[in-house]
Amino acid sequence: MKKIIFLNPPLTLKERSGNLSAAAARAIPYGLLSLATVTKNAGYETTLLDATNHGYSCEETIELILKANPDYLGISTVTLSIHTSAALTEELKKKNKDIKVIVGGAHISSAADETMKLFPSFDVGVIGEGEETILELLAAFDQNKPLSTVRGIIYKDGPNIVKTDRRPFIKNLDVLPLPAWDLLHDMTNFYRPSAPSYVRLPATTIVTSRGCPGNCIFCNSKAIFGGLRCFSADYVIRLIQDLTANHGIKDISIYDDNFIFFRERVERICHFIIENKIDLTWSCYSRVDQGDTELFKLMKRAGCWQISYGIESGSQKILNLIRKNVTLERIESTIRATKKAGLRTRGFFIIGHFDETEGTIQETISFMKKIPLDDFHFTTFTPLPGTEAYHIADTYGTFDRTWSKLNLQYPAFIPKGLTPEIIETYSKKAYFSFYFRPRIIASYIGIVFKYPENMKRLLNGLKALLLRIFSQ
Repeated sequence: MKKIIFLNPPLTLKERSGNLSAAAARAIPYGLLSLATVTKNAGYETTLLDATNHGYSCEETIELILKANPDYLGISTVTLSIHTSAALTEELKKKNKDIKVIVGGAHISSAADETMKLFPSFDVGVIGEGEETILELLAAFDQNKPLSTVRGIIYKDGPNIVKTDRRPFIKNLDVLPLPAWDLLHDMTNFYRPSAPSYVRLPATTIVTSRGCPGNCIFCNSKAIFGGLRCFSADYVIRLIQDLTANHGIKDISIYDDNFIFFRERVERICHFIIENKIDLTWSCYSRVDQGDTELFKLMKRAGCWQISYGIESGSQKILNLIRKNVTLERIESTIRATKKAGLRTRGFFIIGHFDETEGTIQETISFMKKIPLDDFHFTTFTPLPGTEAYHIADTYGTFDRTWSKLNLQYPAFIPKGLTPEIIETYSKKAYFSFYFRPRIIASYIGIVFKYPENMKRLLNGLKALLLRIFSQ
């Protein structure tokens, strides 16, 4: 039986989350888990090695891989981790040159040619969705078939780089099996969402759709996953039943970018939870132009406690520039409707956009305090490979394209007229002025009274917040 290890590569909490690392998630590497489930079901001896969440160093990771002696190593990489992945596999191949290294994930799908040219230790790159591709690729290796017969890959053929035809997206996601949770080390107790994303333990994360209908210039989701597709309500219900009945999960964070986009599906899932009296609290993410009070009230009855929205900016000029395709008025009405239904609201914002000024940053801070948000989170505008923003960033400011710095925290892009110091000052100001208000403090006290077990979680969140505000 051939062996394959799927690797979530070494990446420290500091590298991933900066000064907010105390509140960071130990999130299930869901994409890798889906691939590992497929290969396990196909008869391969499959291991999932999560070096990221377990804090393994490169040296420890290499030692574990060599000890297992796999035929194949599959690595999922984001832009931030690509250099680490390359260095790791380079050292690995010095000790075992026979291991075939297969890389996938958002980065290779967005910058395939450049990545394969830069890093000779990568044998094959998988572009786009990998579940069908990985089985064809492994079969080609096993049977010594030419790789040119496998769609959706990029590989080395001597001195040449060869890219095969793009594989069509999976039309019916329900053909994919439920995740093989046993591939994870202690899924129930070890993994959990970020501090603001759950209220009970055991908690976990799931993904129930792929793709996005938006055209934001900073996002490459549509390029990687195509238009928005979802698992059916029946599939999601089976997933929820499996997690609650067989694994004791009490809280689920649904990591879809656009969970409530398919309204009928959401309604059916909610009615099932209500009618079957499933003991579950859950939260989700959504575009800020979806939903209404009626839907939100149904979600509340079904155990939903929070919706997180990608708002990005409080300046209409900036929203138009990044093609968010939403107005401030619609954002405010959605947030107020969510609160009216009794749900907590969380807003994701970006600082340092193209054409950002101190004035537009002030607009954003004022707007986030005006609308009834309970939580917010800032990231730094980061043009990632494969996005439109990546190609035009130099028009709007200075851009450090060093891949290992593109973590959404380090100010790799600085718009004209601003400096990293100005952006950092306003970011700290936003966190301080938003959270240290009586309404926000009272809302957290309310969570502790309702769910006393949240005290430790919220203290971790407070620690991360204070480090973020007062760090030098």
